Amino acid sequence: MMSQTKPAPTQATLLRFSDALRQGLSDFFVPIFLRFLDELPNKIMLLCQSLPDSAQQPYLDVILELRRNRGQIEPKIAGVLEAQLHRFTQLTQKKDPKQGGLNLQEISLVDAADMEVSVALETAGSRLSGALEPVLGDSFSRLQPLVSGLSDPSQLPYHGRALLQTMLECLSVLLLGAPQKVALVRLFSGELTMQKLIPVIEQAMQHGQIPELNKAIRSSEGSSKKPEPKPDLAEVLRDIRDQGRAGGTGSAASGALDPVVDERGIAILQRAPGGGLVVEPEALMRQAERFSQISQSVASAPLSPEATNPMAVEELVPTPTLMALLTRLQDIQPRTHVDADPTAPSVAEVRHSIREQLHSDDERVERIGKQDTDIINLVSMMFDFILDDDDLPTAMKALLGRLQIPMLKVAILDANFFRTEDHPARRLLNSLAKAGIGWDEQAKSSDVMYKKLEETVFTILNDFEDDIGLFDRLLEDFEAFYSEQQTRVSAVDERTREAEENRARSDMARTIVQQALNRRLNGRKLPFAVVRLLQEGWRHVLYLACLKEGTESESWRQAVKVVDALIWSVMPPKGDAQWVERLKGVAPKLINSLRKGLVSVHFDTLQMETLLREISTVHKEIVEGFETPMVEILDQEGAHANPDFNGTPVDQALKTTNPNLKAVVLPKAETEPAYEGETLPASDRHVIAVKQLTIGSWIEFIHSERRDRHKLVARIRTTEK
Repeated sequence: MMSQTKPAPTQATLLRFSDALRQGLSDFFVPIFLRFLDELPNKIMLLCQSLPDSAQQPYLDVILELRRNRGQIEPKIAGVLEAQLHRFTQLTQKKDPKQGGLNLQEISLVDAADMEVSVALETAGSRLSGALEPVLGDSFSRLQPLVSGLSDPSQLPYHGRALLQTMLECLSVLLLGAPQKVALVRLFSGELTMQKLIPVIEQAMQHGQIPELNKAIRSSEGSSKKPEPKPDLAEVLRDIRDQGRAGGTGSAASGALDPVVDERGIAILQRAPGGGLVVEPEALMRQAERFSQISQSVASAPLSPEATNPMAVEELVPTPTLMALLTRLQDIQPRTHVDADPTAPSVAEVRHSIREQLHSDDERVERIGKQDTDIINLVSMMFDFILDDDDLPTAMKALLGRLQIPMLKVAILDANFFRTEDHPARRLLNSLAKAGIGWDEQAKSSDVMYKKLEETVFTILNDFEDDIGLFDRLLEDFEAFYSEQQTRVSAVDERTREAEENRARSDMARTIVQQALNRRLNGRKLPFAVVRLLQEGWRHVLYLACLKEGTESESWRQAVKVVDALIWSVMPPKGDAQWVERLKGVAPKLINSLRKGLVSVHFDTLQMETLLREISTVHKEIVEGFETPMVEILDQEGAHANPDFNGTPVDQALKTTNPNLKAVVLPKAETEPAYEGETLPASDRHVIAVKQLTIGSWIEFIHSERRDRHKLVARIRTTEK
């Protein structure tokens, strides 16, 4: 007998837990969400009553968006819930160490609009989840040993924040701004009765056979409270990234922020008097020692001289001497263009250079003081994150890597470098990195951006000694330049987006027109003159009506009626004299309608008269009782299903003058697929990642010999492009 591979015990436990939770979450969420959609227009109208007229329109737009896209929302619910559970189960997978690092964007300020939505989610989610205690805390504590990546209760799929996020993802087809999302979060949070989830959670825990905590631990810590995880360096730097939330205004600043403490209870981060957070280097570096894998350079390239004589006298390097040492190193930084010399000193190489400058012999050894060492280590870790960022092109890493020594000097000279997010040197470094991420070395227009970045970096290397005001001037100059460039880029992106959307609408309109013609022509035997007029001429009339006013418009209905009338006029019932008499009266009116429609789309006059003359000839033959040649018409599916059918493709038949044409095959009526090949299920992590891409994201396509970077500027939902 063949043995079957069994899942690991932890994996099997989580699978049982997830299976039990899936149905319970669906039964809880779906009815509430559908009822919320039904009542949402009334809720928004009530909301608008308390707002001034000038502020109502964005919320009224939600009603219009909902009416247009309601049919696309409901099919998404199951997939979004499945994705939520999928993200939870993926927390058990080990992450690449590089993915654990933070890039410069994570240290900079969070976008204000995203911040507003995030604060609303956090606030409402925490309030909702309070109703789940003590079950929420108990389940988190019991699941945490099984799920290696589970660090916060908000990662649980039944947490209030997760349910609110699920609602927003279900409504992702709507074009919503941050204020609209915040309003929806607040409205939907009022619909959730979280106590109904308690038996669902308990049943899932029981079905999954999630082990209970040791009773002694539970009694000492309390079953309703999760154990406080000790903060690591990554968490600390994420807090630095979120300084704007701590020091901002409005709802972001209203929530209290607890200080981050180390394992001994000593504060690592504290609130600054003017807003933002204060980094305590000594406490932070203790965390760096415990989590040295976060910054390999700090661990692998120490600053102290190695193999020193134990009898040698240690001398601390004064800060002025250290500054002179760094200035000498700055003077030897590369100043050549990156295309001529693409190398830049790594973080470890810079630290090694500093160590090499320190005097060390059998009698005397120089060491850098603790405070200066902490600052150097912090800057080293910051540049580690920058240079490990896959979003930055290699040329940009080489350029920004040359700023390590100047930034070290700034951090040592000015204690506010790590204490406020508004420090000009930090803001300039953030701006340079942000511009670098959006730099496309394949585009000629990017040469201007690169030259400006290079000019700024070289100015710092050449001119900076101890005047921090230089960064203020460079920041003002670069932000003005970058703003102007972004305006131009936005205009290009907008034109590209409009062109792609227009192309998508055109493709869709052509498909709808061909589908309408195929439904009326497929399976019939008609004079080829009718096929020629519809495929060469009248489809332009249908296309324009569909594109301009849509298939619900009167112009579209009238254009389709002309098609039906034309087909009726060439299919006489046998021996029906009344039908012939009726045709005599209808034919002139039909020809007149055809002429008006073709003229309205500026169809070629000579070709129009030829087509109408052919139709008039057919009508005359029918009225006079002559036999009219017919062609059999099938679509491609029908032609493939009938092996005896020998038809000529319509496009080819229109170019010939074969009088013996007996059968034609209609064109395929479908849009060009967004991609060809095997499709992945909606729950696949790659599909989920692509669907979550936002406009403006940069994507790198890695080939065997090159890397191509492209920006997502449009998402065409009608064709899923």
